[in-house]
Amino acid sequence: MTETQTGYRIGVDVGGTFTDILCLDGETLLSAKVPSLPGRQWRGVLNALAELGIDAGAIRVFVHGTTIATNTLLERKGARTALVTTEGFRDTLEIGRTRRLIGGLFDIKFQRPRPLVPRDRRFEIGERVAADGETLSGVEPDEIAALAERLRACGSAAVAVCFINSYADDANERRAADALSQALDGVAVSQSAAVVREKGEFERFSTCVLNAYLTPVIDDYLDTLTSELEGQGIAAPVSIMGSNGGVMTLAKAAEFAAGTFLSGPVGGAGGAVRICEMAGVASCITFDMGGTSTDVSLIHELTPRISHANQIDAYPLQVSQLDIHTIGAGGGSIAWTREDGTLEVGPQSAGAIPGPACYGRGGAEATISDANLILGRLAGDRALAGDLRLSRAQAEQAFGRLADALDADDIVGLADGVLGVAVAKMAGAVREVSVHRGFDPRDFCLLGFGGAGPMHVFLVAEELAIPRVLIPRFPGHLSALGQLLADLRRDFVRVWGGRIAALDIADFRREAAAMRREAGALLEGDGFAPDRHAHDYSVDMRYVGQSYTLAVPCDPETVSLAELRAAFGASHARTFGHDDTASDAEIVNIRLVSRGLADRPALAFGPERAGDPLIERRPVWFGDGWVDCPVYDRAAMPAGHVLEGPAIVEEAGGTSVIPPRWRVAVHDSGSLDCRLPPEG
Repeated sequence: MTETQTGYRIGVDVGGTFTDILCLDGETLLSAKVPSLPGRQWRGVLNALAELGIDAGAIRVFVHGTTIATNTLLERKGARTALVTTEGFRDTLEIGRTRRLIGGLFDIKFQRPRPLVPRDRRFEIGERVAADGETLSGVEPDEIAALAERLRACGSAAVAVCFINSYADDANERRAADALSQALDGVAVSQSAAVVREKGEFERFSTCVLNAYLTPVIDDYLDTLTSELEGQGIAAPVSIMGSNGGVMTLAKAAEFAAGTFLSGPVGGAGGAVRICEMAGVASCITFDMGGTSTDVSLIHELTPRISHANQIDAYPLQVSQLDIHTIGAGGGSIAWTREDGTLEVGPQSAGAIPGPACYGRGGAEATISDANLILGRLAGDRALAGDLRLSRAQAEQAFGRLADALDADDIVGLADGVLGVAVAKMAGAVREVSVHRGFDPRDFCLLGFGGAGPMHVFLVAEELAIPRVLIPRFPGHLSALGQLLADLRRDFVRVWGGRIAALDIADFRREAAAMRREAGALLEGDGFAPDRHAHDYSVDMRYVGQSYTLAVPCDPETVSLAELRAAFGASHARTFGHDDTASDAEIVNIRLVSRGLADRPALAFGPERAGDPLIERRPVWFGDGWVDCPVYDRAAMPAGHVLEGPAIVEEAGGTSVIPPRWRVAVHDSGSLDCRLPPEG
């Protein structure tokens, strides 16, 4: 994948309700939004591409964010998977760390989620590697041949090969995986050390099993998508957005399916970084609300936070992943009543089909979108993105049924209550990525995007006393923008270290240099010349005796061990409030992030039409009453344009609802820079 060609650059984000596409032609952006098609994501991609009406043969970069991995796991529709492991470790997946999930500690009916691989498809062989990497027992060819027959008999479509201590030396594991790949034609074989090379057998086994479980599904989707795109005349290589914030080649995505979780939302974080750069904002909290969910993440000093110890549904996932918190609150989230008669919102969603009641596609249950239409926050007489026209009558019918269930007689008050419940949940998600990580959200700008983000971001900001909100141009397409601008990224980790006092800085530099040589060779194989490489190191550190680590950025060529210890102490103090200077610290892992740098084209977000931006005035409900509210067309608002709330700003793919007291100015970058002056 080279990044020096001219032509169209395409970013496609497939969401639960809509598929968004953005095309960059020089400095001109073209956008489209079409309904997603559950079970046929590739068809939504083709429909979105057709909406643009461009010459497919002129496309040079095509980056795709997908929810295939997430949906496959949540719906338990992955491949029939088997596990091959070291003798004595068959039940590692079952035992785990013997901890209950959050929420299960005091639940007398708690049941541990079942492993993705049942016990009768978990097989052992007699190999063994010691913790220091010494091979105590090798892999016997006869044993592998017999094992292949057993795997064939159990009908497995995927196999995870996970040996104890393979992070220290994976020769046994690699031999077994290679032999099984040759013996089991058409079966996807995942090797744990090739997926994640870290300590912690439960987390490593879980990650490898997830990778195997997803691989056949991801392969089928990528093959279908590639074939269909080629049929449309697209010769450009297709890249997939990875959960680490960079793109992957198709070959890498097929090999590392577990790295495609959160493929769509991470594009939003990347797009947010670019918007912040253009607006002169160093740190923000992203608020990405779509039709099905809301995703939030924290960007500090233009760097999204990365987590290496994650959990997807009930399963540990030990890969580099943007620290994104997701809740089931989107425009299509359904409002319903609990058994005790209280109001609840989500996580169930009307999705793309049938969608909210107001879409007029057969949905009958009240949703957040229906609430916004009833409150005047959405237009009912003009087509929205995708030529969608909303029906206020059907929204009112849905809320009428909800009101009957709650014995209420005011659907306007009920609609406002639905938004209140949703906002409380979304504010909790923002606290999760800020307060719970040691940050004060009031010190950050809240960046609202996604199809429904600009409509609710101000309510969340007021709930958390955040005085500044930023809304980018094309807010409904920011994830797609982040995808088409993303660098290719590869993550490397090497188990190395010990107590700081016992380490040799020269050994550290040799290990780091070896990692960089490996990374450079792979990036060149991906089509990036050395002058388009970027390498960033960090080390995982902890106090001796601790179980968890903190990442400490460093430059191996210049840093000293004393400086690493001081940096770790400062990071620990920022995160947990103290630095135990009397305790020894140790290094656990060396990490390297290597990127193939994509072009950084200029982005211009000037007004698209001249004239008065005022479209109309209409009644809009703001908390305690109806207000005669102006409605503006964002495409006609030039840089420097200022307005005061209450106001509504409409554009293709998003509607911004600005409450009273907020002051909005169009920044030179095209973003709406919104500030709430202090009381009095």
